[in-house]
Amino acid sequence: MELAGWVTVGTAAVVGGFTVVGHLFDQVPALAQKMITAIRSVRAVRDEVRGSRE
Repeated sequence: MELAGWVTVGTAAVVGGFTVVGHLFDQVPALAQKMITAIRSVRAVRDEVRGSRE
């Protein structure tokens, strides 16, 4: 493969990598909100179990 071919492949790989990383970072707020909801649910169940034992 010529140098121009390798440059094209390298550029495509870098752009693709940035696209994937950017997409993953866009998902962080949604995932964080889901984790907050899950933690609150687990705490509510834990509190309910503790309350029923007493």
